[in-house]
Amino acid sequence: MNTWFGAHLVGSAAEAGSRTALVFEGRSWSYGALDIAVRRTVARLDTFGVRRGDRVVMQGAARPEALITLFAVARMGAVLVPLHPQVTGGELAVVCEETAPVAVVADEGFPASTGLRLTWADLYPGDEGPEAPTCDPPAGCDVAVIAFTSGTSGRPKGVALTHGNLHWSMVNGLARLPLGEQDTALVATPLAHVAVLGGLPQYTWARRGTVILAPRFDPGLFLDLVRDHRVTCAFAVPAMSALLARHPRFGGGDLDTLRWVLSGGSPAQSATREMFRARGIGVVNSYGLTETSAGVTYSAPDDAATSTGLPVPHVELTVVDATGSPAPTGAPGEIWVRGPSVAAEYWTAAGPVPVTDAEGWFHSGDRGRLDAEGRVEVVGRVKDTIITGGENVDPAEVENALADLPGVVEVAVSGTPDPVWGELVTAFLVSDAGEPSLDDVRAHLDGRLARHKWPRRLRVVPALPRGATGKLQRQRLTTLLGD
Repeated sequence: MNTWFGAHLVGSAAEAGSRTALVFEGRSWSYGALDIAVRRTVARLDTFGVRRGDRVVMQGAARPEALITLFAVARMGAVLVPLHPQVTGGELAVVCEETAPVAVVADEGFPASTGLRLTWADLYPGDEGPEAPTCDPPAGCDVAVIAFTSGTSGRPKGVALTHGNLHWSMVNGLARLPLGEQDTALVATPLAHVAVLGGLPQYTWARRGTVILAPRFDPGLFLDLVRDHRVTCAFAVPAMSALLARHPRFGGGDLDTLRWVLSGGSPAQSATREMFRARGIGVVNSYGLTETSAGVTYSAPDDAATSTGLPVPHVELTVVDATGSPAPTGAPGEIWVRGPSVAAEYWTAAGPVPVTDAEGWFHSGDRGRLDAEGRVEVVGRVKDTIITGGENVDPAEVENALADLPGVVEVAVSGTPDPVWGELVTAFLVSDAGEPSLDDVRAHLDGRLARHKWPRRLRVVPALPRGATGKLQRQRLTTLLGD
């Protein structure tokens, strides 16, 4: 069985080479053409000295060349390190320190702090060029992608996803999602998102359907692409779905071909889900993390419940109490996951750090409960990680970046509920020099943190809530918001 990442694309190119695989801004690639582009990129990377096992950092806006690079790096046995398009130089420095890349592939003007600096023009000088010779495919246990996610220490963590992890994620997704070769899927999320690396576009290509790639998310553009390309399914974090449901054209004919939307990052809000259902569009709630290579549960498109559905076939999922024992049905506890799609290690400069415990369980830090049918409902987080618009933000990372804001004595960051974004990054400051404004905070973070990590709310308070031992009581921060 071919478990290396990209084998599904090779198979589709061999058996359905003339079918349309990818469309972007008026350009299209058949499966055969996409495979040739990957082969040529392998050859170009080889001429630049990239070898099996080397790390290649990739940053930039959504574009076909980025997807082609993803498959090329994987095919040659190297390791891709994809970054959010808004990542800053400081964040890049952390990634490079941890992964020691041999090359950074990025948009023009993006800083490279280590290794060879390549632009898209370097890798894609034209449509011609030699194709790489056939080489031995990577093994399932080889690392394919190091996906960085916010951790609890304030420093991003690199999740080492193997070819096998990504393969089994695809197997799991295909077992739950109603996809066929006649489907056309729209992708409008950053390409570094695990939902792209191990999610809907990969499932679509495995079924020999067509992927429409949007250069960015914009509600009007989303509607245009669905209409123009007769899109049948799409991935959208809850914030995207909420903005679409509130668009003036939502009730018109632009979405007539859209059968269902896969909701990731957190379950879609009930009101948004009902607006989609009234429009005749199903919403598939899912639960997954970077460490699990995307989804481990999926609901049915017509399921009106608030759950994220049943676990996928090749995953064990349990909810445990504080002692690590299974929680009773309906009782909340921490979600643990085990299976071949779950990463085994975090990649660090000092060496690998286990993701799972000695028995292979990944302790998610998320709180959930199981109903009598075994469906999973996510009810909160044991960790403090903020999920805003489907992106993870670690409060400690933002707090560290704000600690030297002039006049700030203390700072705490938390997520506060929002009907569109799920949560908003909210900063609580104690200041001895007046009241900093939200603009002051954002100006201070410009160049330090990606924009999706910037606070959208700010409260200047006389003191932060602390317990008897002086420990910050983060759960009490929202009481400081007032009206």
